[in-house]
Amino acid sequence: ACLLQRRLRDEPQMKTILRLDKVAGASNPSEVLAIAWEAILEKDYAPVFRPALAVLGALPQDKAIGNAIRVVAECANRVADSLSELGYDHAGPLYHRILGSAKSDGAFYTNNLSAILLARLAFTEDLIDWSDPDAVAGLRIIDPACGTGTLLMAALQTIKARVGDRGAGEMAEGRRNALHKCVVEDVLCGLDINQHGIQLAACNMTLGAPTVDYERMNLVTMPHGPQGDGSPRAGSLEILTAADDASDLLTITAPQRSLETLDAEQVNESEEIPFPLHDLNGVIMNAPFTDNMKRSRKFGPEVIKAMQRHELDIRNRLADRDAEAGAVITTNSISTFFTPLADRLIESKKGFLAKVLPVTACTGAGGLAERRFLAERFYIERIVTTHDPRRIAFSENTSIHESLLICRRRPTGDRPPTEFVSLRKMPDTPDEAIEIAEAVAAGLTADWGQVCLWPAERVQAGDWTPTQWYDGRLPATIREIERSPLLEPIGLRHDVGPAGRRIRDAYRRCEAGDEGAVRLFWSISSKLRRSVCGEPEDWRCPKSGKEGLADRYWQKRSHMLIAERFDTVSGRLTALWTQYRAVGSGWNPVSVDGMDQAKALTIWWNATPTRLMLLNQRTKKLTYASWSLAQLRLIRVPKPDNRAWDTLVSAWDSVQDLELLPMREAENCEARRIIDAAAAVALGIDEDEVTDWRRRLAVEPTITNVRAAIPGRE
Repeated sequence: ACLLQRRLRDEPQMKTILRLDKVAGASNPSEVLAIAWEAILEKDYAPVFRPALAVLGALPQDKAIGNAIRVVAECANRVADSLSELGYDHAGPLYHRILGSAKSDGAFYTNNLSAILLARLAFTEDLIDWSDPDAVAGLRIIDPACGTGTLLMAALQTIKARVGDRGAGEMAEGRRNALHKCVVEDVLCGLDINQHGIQLAACNMTLGAPTVDYERMNLVTMPHGPQGDGSPRAGSLEILTAADDASDLLTITAPQRSLETLDAEQVNESEEIPFPLHDLNGVIMNAPFTDNMKRSRKFGPEVIKAMQRHELDIRNRLADRDAEAGAVITTNSISTFFTPLADRLIESKKGFLAKVLPVTACTGAGGLAERRFLAERFYIERIVTTHDPRRIAFSENTSIHESLLICRRRPTGDRPPTEFVSLRKMPDTPDEAIEIAEAVAAGLTADWGQVCLWPAERVQAGDWTPTQWYDGRLPATIREIERSPLLEPIGLRHDVGPAGRRIRDAYRRCEAGDEGAVRLFWSISSKLRRSVCGEPEDWRCPKSGKEGLADRYWQKRSHMLIAERFDTVSGRLTALWTQYRAVGSGWNPVSVDGMDQAKALTIWWNATPTRLMLLNQRTKKLTYASWSLAQLRLIRVPKPDNRAWDTLVSAWDSVQDLELLPMREAENCEARRIIDAAAAVALGIDEDEVTDWRRRLAVEPTITNVRAAIPGRE
């Protein structure tokens, strides 16, 4: 409110408003601000100044609060002009840190620099004729989960920049303000379930042009959770079941026009929301992706169940109308609703979708239907993934790896390859974000990362695995390994499991002399596991009532066990051999025929080709891989008639007492050289080829935990 007051003071119709610098010397600064804000409210700007006045009224009138208000006013007076054109969501980052409801809503808000990068890649120079005011005014862009408006602000600044680039000389202030008003009032729309976020979005978008008419801003709080009549609502997802003739937001939201209640729908009090719900030019979003077990914890169990039933009803009703869209939605994550939602909103011929998504959505089996759906209805133009170890995400307050997806409608027929861009370094400034976007668009990414062109048929099949790799050559290498006629899935002839989770369910810690005590593999620590030979270290016995289950699992024990998770930076082993048949917590037994087969498979599973196949199926964090039994059963091993079985056993004899170093130290590891030489025989290729794979794997940022080097530079 202080920032906007300072900006409004420059407007002709606001010249009589008290100056912000009068607050510093006031004996009662709250009263001075309140007088100024009441006067502003007579003109407009209720979404900013009504909540601000409520805050003033709630604060105690003491010396400390008075001094704090003076400081806020002084800071706002000093920086208001410079803030207005930065294009940032200024309040959002702080708001996201202090508001607990964001995580329970499943929301992870986009970093400002990431938003600039995504918007620049989405709003390309050839999207429209940027020199045509009517073409610009005719754009319709929506963020159905806008939070505090970070992506909308980035879209706003990008549109202004594109128009400015087509003009002759610097844009006059009057024209710049008119463009800002047009984009904010007509072009952009933001929806969210959090009213406070919508309020902040309105504040952010006003700073650039204080003459914006709030009655024309399309910023809407979508009803979510139990309503007055007891029925649940699902926020933006309600659009999915809107009638085909629903022409605008008013049809869906039926807003109540009072900002005094939490049921307020729109950021203003206009009588209509004319923004359309179909044939939009684009959707830009960072949809919530927290799993349903963690989401909406602010509600009680019965309300959560009612909301889940309502969401399932939305899915089923969508599936009745569009079976392919309905099949995308899973009961595990709310994020899967937003893909068919975007498909419904975007025009069928030229529209675009730009979104932030977790890397697991590009690789996990659970996201396969969604990937195929997107690739069927859009051309997947580009996927950008950060491989900067210092900043692995495009969102705030999350520790998972993320990607940016840009896809566009395209006429049916042959499609070009998809461009997978791996960033070596995330931008530190807005100028760097713009520079990266322009370099990516121009195909000049050498200073910023690498590019892999992935065939359209692979993308349409749901294979988006290049997101996991900085070196764009490795995905093709892995495809060659998996298609080798000398290999077959391990699950074809070998039973894999039980999974470590089952062992943890059935066994408890005990002493060696306790009844029923057995020795198990429990830890995957790289400090404990240093060579291919292992010995079970933990004593466990069946939990009470789980004796039969524990015995059934114990019958699956084996001389060979494979890791179910792996730290790519410090981990050493992905499989081990043991003289004492066992099962484990972090280790899954594999059925084998005799000791030699166990030794040979242990060597193969620790070889670079298998490491590549395993790391091509990472879930959650790229630096801490974990695998399901289904994934492990698909990993290829030598066929029974492969001539390398004796070679693999000999390799085991050579390395059984040698230390395996972490992958980043592969070139200094004699054991890895011996193991990979045997793997080359199994693949029927030259040892130098596997050596090259090992070297390339060793310098991946998710292996070294260090930024990749710029080619030609140290």
